[in-house]
Amino acid sequence: MPKDKPLDYQSEPSRDDLQLIVRKDMPFNAEPELPNLVQHYLTPTKYFFCRSHGPLPQLNDDHTISIKGIGLASEFVVSVKQLKSDFKEKTIEMAMQCAGNRRDGLHKVKFTKGVIWGPGAIGNASYTGCLLKDVLASIGIDKKLENISSLHLAFQSVEQCEEDRCYGSSIPLSKALDECGDVLLAYKMNGEPLTRDHGAPIRVVVPGYIGARSVKFLKSMTIQDFESESYFQRKDYKVLPNEVETEQQAADYWHKVASIGEYNVQSYVCDPPDGMVKNYGGPIKVRGYALSGGGRGIQRVEVSGDDGITWTLAHFRQQPKCDTHTTNVWAWSLWEADIHVKRNTRIVCRALDSANNIQHEHPMWNYRGVMNNSWRTFDSEKRENSNL
Repeated sequence: MPKDKPLDYQSEPSRDDLQLIVRKDMPFNAEPELPNLVQHYLTPTKYFFCRSHGPLPQLNDDHTISIKGIGLASEFVVSVKQLKSDFKEKTIEMAMQCAGNRRDGLHKVKFTKGVIWGPGAIGNASYTGCLLKDVLASIGIDKKLENISSLHLAFQSVEQCEEDRCYGSSIPLSKALDECGDVLLAYKMNGEPLTRDHGAPIRVVVPGYIGARSVKFLKSMTIQDFESESYFQRKDYKVLPNEVETEQQAADYWHKVASIGEYNVQSYVCDPPDGMVKNYGGPIKVRGYALSGGGRGIQRVEVSGDDGITWTLAHFRQQPKCDTHTTNVWAWSLWEADIHVKRNTRIVCRALDSANNIQHEHPMWNYRGVMNNSWRTFDSEKRENSNL
């Protein structure tokens, strides 16, 4: 239920060292300039997007997390300090992507509800923590649990927000227990303690899923036979049908539409940032990122300097390192290409993942503006050619 009193933003952290474009002040939402985003394979904190839903709490390693629900006789409580000392540490490299990344492209087509993100609501980092499956195994929760395929693990955060009492979300319990799923309770990012903007002192990290499932400031986990009842699981982060254009219409569909888990195949031209080379025709080097959800790797990226008439195969500057124990790929690929550019024509790219999913040309508009993975969005004069 929404808060009755205004939220207090008086204790927000200093952000003077961040080099980000602010999309919303309170709660703080910001993303980097695109050329900065693809400078580094592991995104430095100063260039890493920030997604908040309310004031950021101030917690330390004495903070505790409760675990309860199906399969447990009583509630289990563990502190961040215990997670660090009692469980084996693991580090993974993964891309964190907001489901609303590139919402601006859909918003150009028609009004969308949400923070109007550009293509920078994404970052690639190494996360260090303990495997969630190890923590659950320590209290007797494993794949032998009855009806595991129908169970969910619901997370609640300390973070207050306008839309609900606190931030919450859930994932299938089978994902949390997957031997190759790499779901972490993370306390470090790029080798350093998490900052408050990124969930200090403890957050869930769910590789291959939209960032909304990687709950920050974790305070509780509940094993249950239904999804989280949080606003952010039940009435947000869903791809609604094209005919839904208002909040009133959306009310009839929230319970009918599946929550987003894995994100889709994605790539984008980040340099030049606007995808245009004005008053110039000739060869140019372009750079960008590519990734896919669910552990699927990127097979190839193609780039076009003539609006998709001809294509050039991109060269990978850096690709994810695969764990020897799993074929899952959680991190992004950075690419570049030398292409011939037609004057005043947008540069577009498309990626193909290991399951042969490929980006489509036209934007698939939805009211919440999520999961946009089309080629670079049409200019207004070209919209009549789209399939919307």
